[in-house]
Amino acid sequence: MRAYVQRVPPAGEASFVYRVKADAQFARGLHCHPECELTYIVESRGRRIVGDSVEDYEAGDCVLLGPDVPHAWRSEELPRSSRRGGRRPLHRAIVVQFRPEFLGGAFLEAPELSRIRAIVDRARLGLRFTGRTRDEVVRCLESMRDLEGLDRLLELLRALRAIAAGGRDVRAIASRTLVVSPDPAHLERIERVIAYLEANFARRPSQQTAARLVGMSPPSFSRYFRRATGRTFVGYLSELRVSRAAKLLRETQRSVTHIALEAGFNNLSNFNRRFLALRGTTPRKYRVEHAEACRGRPEA
Repeated sequence: MRAYVQRVPPAGEASFVYRVKADAQFARGLHCHPECELTYIVESRGRRIVGDSVEDYEAGDCVLLGPDVPHAWRSEELPRSSRRGGRRPLHRAIVVQFRPEFLGGAFLEAPELSRIRAIVDRARLGLRFTGRTRDEVVRCLESMRDLEGLDRLLELLRALRAIAAGGRDVRAIASRTLVVSPDPAHLERIERVIAYLEANFARRPSQQTAARLVGMSPPSFSRYFRRATGRTFVGYLSELRVSRAAKLLRETQRSVTHIALEAGFNNLSNFNRRFLALRGTTPRKYRVEHAEACRGRPEA
């Protein structure tokens, strides 16, 4: 899987791109582009990478990214629905992409747009919004589907205005120490390591092997990986394992012990400790809280 600088296709006669994605999987590699990107997840679940942030996402996730921010949505397989004849449901999202200067270089310099200009600048760390702010942004994005021309543009400006006025509903995603770089060589290198970990987290992936993948010594790789992801190699590995365990707790009846081993933990106490640290609850309580997503009652 190759990381790359993405070229966003032109929007025809429009000044920005609006599209509704419906794919069997969101699995595009780590990439970046000079456009800002506003994404609303309609139906999907997985892990979202933005700069040095790696977080789980699910339906309802709403994010604004600034230009040249490395990012990827890596979706999990959605459970089958009996109402759809057993077919896998599609991952769905609404995506808007626009250049900061999409309405002309001086447009955002207007005094009336100072708050929108500020939010576009803040989006260089990635912004996630919740609560009433998200509800207003989602309303704008959904209404844009049936609009075109000036009416669609006005809805985008309303969405940006809502984010700018969002206050505590809006938080940065990536670290404030993140240095955004569109360097494709850097993206390809860290993507190679992430792909290796995602394919091998349940086994015993080694830092030495990961270092060899990118032609580094283990000490240099350790420093590089922490700068690139904001996490240690072991910490990142634990997050992948806990994310896998959470999926199994939600969607299967397997015992907690079985799930711990399948996710790559070699003993139950370590699994419980890591899960509590990352999810704020124990695996058993997590399963109860998500019982509606499980297929039946969990095993003892």
